[in-house]
Amino acid sequence: QAYNCLIHFYKRLNMIHLKIFHRHGYHATPCNIPDCNESDRIEELKRVFGEALTAVDDASELANYINTRKSHLIVDKCMIVTVSFSTFLVVGGKHGNIIMEGLVQKLDTLKKAAAFALAKMDVDEKKILPKTLWRTVEEMRDFLKRK
Repeated sequence: QAYNCLIHFYKRLNMIHLKIFHRHGYHATPCNIPDCNESDRIEELKRVFGEALTAVDDASELANYINTRKSHLIVDKCMIVTVSFSTFLVVGGKHGNIIMEGLVQKLDTLKKAAAFALAKMDVDEKKILPKTLWRTVEEMRDFLKRK
């Protein structure tokens, strides 16, 4: 019966949690550039970047994914940078560079899913969990706190 409860718990979880932050780049108003669609490009970049982060497992494949799936609004080449758990997308814009930060947690194992649930409940992992699980819960808690 405990096994069935775990399976039910695992199926109920959203398996991919994604956060995207627009860190740099803007559309200056009033804009002096004719037919400038920078605001639309920024929104489209957010959409495509989020799609890429959820679809691709390796950061080295992100640029290829974005370049093959891009829309008519994204015509520039992009650069991908990873720092710790963050993945940054850098694209040249009409008003300067556009920088997006993406964080993704794929709950593809029961360990990750349970750690995410415990972090969400704000459980003190050091009191009740084995030492081998502390780091995983701590990583999930950091992900949840990130703004």
